[in-house]
Amino acid sequence: MKAHKKKDISLVDQYLNASCFNKISDTTYQSMLNYESKADPIEKKLITRIKEQVRHGKVVLSS
Repeated sequence: MKAHKKKDISLVDQYLNASCFNKISDTTYQSMLNYESKADPIEKKLITRIKEQVRHGKVVLSS
């Protein structure tokens, strides 16, 4: 349970970070995509939002 809760916090932190700074590391982005199949509905919304922002160029991938 604690590991799952820690992952939730990390995902929210990464979403906020991407939204504030308009960039996300490629490694973090790929990790989110891999985690998406295990994510709960709220987490999936966050991941979907980041994917949309990347697709539209509002958030850029950095290496």
